[in-house]
Amino acid sequence: MTTIRLATLDDIEELVQMRWDYTLEEQLLTTASFAEFHDTCSTFLRKAMESGDWHIWVADIGNRIVSHMYLQFIHKVPRPGKSPDPRFGYVTNVYTRPTFRGQGIGTKIHIALETWSKENEVEFLILWPSSHSVEFYERNGFVRSEEALEKHW
Repeated sequence: MTTIRLATLDDIEELVQMRWDYTLEEQLLTTASFAEFHDTCSTFLRKAMESGDWHIWVADIGNRIVSHMYLQFIHKVPRPGKSPDPRFGYVTNVYTRPTFRGQGIGTKIHIALETWSKENEVEFLILWPSSHSVEFYERNGFVRSEEALEKHW
């Protein structure tokens, strides 16, 4: 049975390992050792989760996390007559272990994240998909936007 829930600090070890596994799978690995990465990533996750600006949904099967989806609040400057805490959500670090793909788990996580976001007055969600994930996001209601501009250096 798949349980969709918000991650806790007790999940950090498994989340760090999954981030490492994703990097290996995508062949993005740098010269960092796992020990170095573990320290950096676990510190980041602890601070992020304690900040209240990051929320991580996980799919748990048999006490093992098999998939996750991260949401970071991007706070906007308040406007008169609008929400006192205007924000939108940046969806990132979406990953499902290879043997659990194609089973609808990512969609279940997305539905939980979206429902929670609406209940918590998140105005909208944004993300930057990889080329192989566009179809997944489109199936889950995301559309391409012509509004944003980027500047890279």
